[in-house]
Amino acid sequence: MKSNWYIYNKKKLAYDISEKYGISKLMSIVLCNRNISDETDVKMMLSDNIADLNDEKLLPDIEKACDILYQYLQDKKKIRIVGDYDIDGICSTYILYETLKSIGANISYDIPDRIYDGYGINYSIIDKAINDKVDLIITCDNGIAAEEQINYAVKNNIKVIVTDHHDVGDVPKSASAIINPKREDLEIQYPFKEICGAVVIFKFLLRYFDKYQNNRHYIIDNFLEFAMLATIGDIMPLVNENHILVKLGLIKIKNTKNNGLKSLLSISELDNKSITPYHIGYIIGPLINAAGRMDKATTVLKLLSSEYDNEIMEITCKLKELNNERKSLTDEGLRKTVEIIEEKYKNDKILVIFVDGLKEQVAGIVAGRIKEIYYKPTIILTESLDKNEAKASCRSIEQYDIYKGLKQFENMFIKFGGHKLAAGFSILKKDIDILRQKLNDNCDLSVEDFKPKTYIDLEFPFYNFNIKHIEELEKLEPFGKGFEKPVFVSKDVNTQIVNIYGDNKNVVKLRLKKDEHYSQGLSFTDSNILIDRLKNNSNIDILYYPKINNYMGNVSLEFSIIDYR
Repeated sequence: MKSNWYIYNKKKLAYDISEKYGISKLMSIVLCNRNISDETDVKMMLSDNIADLNDEKLLPDIEKACDILYQYLQDKKKIRIVGDYDIDGICSTYILYETLKSIGANISYDIPDRIYDGYGINYSIIDKAINDKVDLIITCDNGIAAEEQINYAVKNNIKVIVTDHHDVGDVPKSASAIINPKREDLEIQYPFKEICGAVVIFKFLLRYFDKYQNNRHYIIDNFLEFAMLATIGDIMPLVNENHILVKLGLIKIKNTKNNGLKSLLSISELDNKSITPYHIGYIIGPLINAAGRMDKATTVLKLLSSEYDNEIMEITCKLKELNNERKSLTDEGLRKTVEIIEEKYKNDKILVIFVDGLKEQVAGIVAGRIKEIYYKPTIILTESLDKNEAKASCRSIEQYDIYKGLKQFENMFIKFGGHKLAAGFSILKKDIDILRQKLNDNCDLSVEDFKPKTYIDLEFPFYNFNIKHIEELEKLEPFGKGFEKPVFVSKDVNTQIVNIYGDNKNVVKLRLKKDEHYSQGLSFTDSNILIDRLKNNSNIDILYYPKINNYMGNVSLEFSIIDYR
């Protein structure tokens, strides 16, 4: 879908930042356009020093949690980790489990089943802990909203430390310590709220090893790449300390000591490549998440902890098979959903679609894809274990707060939760049509709201770019969620198609000309549409990102075409 273009207008402030911090105007413009102008934030975006992370001692209850953990380790008490089934929960569980095992802890873990247990710590998990005579539960990437379950554990003589990063309502008062950067009930606030669960654990253990082991570098040396994996996989914004963690983690993963992770890189043909956030988010991340979606998340933990080559290869191949199965289910679910929309609901402002036979495990992915195709708030429903009920996965566009929209009808839901861009709920199947009508009747989105927006950093003719400019942009990498790759516009560019590649004919090599300047462009688009657009007028405005093409020792500039008009 073509987007509306908007050029940022912050050049004056950016030039002030350039002078103040001694960085180039181009770098300053990119930072300023992403609302990064504070000295601390600018420093973090340019840093590659782990020492520049926020002080972990500022995390709430971290000293209390360290002291409790130390005492339980000294007394050889039974400790159980309760994680989550996604990449963040898996990485945080792995970091904590392997660390405590390395110092002789009596340690085990439990992860809920996505279908039968749902998210987070539950009564069944606690009952197992009671039967196993567990003394301390530490949650990873969950627990902040589990007050009743934690009360139940405490009443049965199990102490609970909560480590989480999700939004905080009422903190579970019976927990002995709650480490969550979003807590606001204490006098000292953590300076950055958007770290994932694995980074919470990473920093908890940094503090513990600093305080009691005098060896914080053990955590950095062994687990930095897993903090990076979870940060990207859980779609955290790549700003502030996340930017440092991801920058250093992407370097470290190339030489990871973990044989299971090496195997995932190898089977994905990434072991000899420079790893980027794209590779993590769209190749490695889905392999890890496939276990929790299609089987059991503990499969990945076995892979990461294994020391046996045969077992590592067997599990890696299983993950690839599970991910292929997930892709197949997603494609089929997407096809069925599009058919339903085109037949019945394509004029609705908010898409509320029950897809018979769609697996719950892929409903969220299908919702995200449908949102991208139609650029509309999307709710995909699947049948629950109780066949009278349906479960919903919701994804929204920037212009619509789906949590707020659904909140108006909360009395219709059996369960409900979420935030502005994503939510979930359970509902009686007989009420789905009523909900669809209510949501659409109360929706005030305009026609313009259904057009994606592309924000442009600078109008900059492509021929003005040089190698130095690209080197400056490279200093700002990695780009990703919350710190998107810069976009530039070059107007009235004469464009001719040189060649078309790809199985789907969607890679188009272009010759770009402006005045007497020539260069090469690549567009990843439907070649037939582009050919048709260029029939009557070969001059177009292009949105692009510059890169260096190094082919057989010949270095030249090349421009990736993001959009055109």
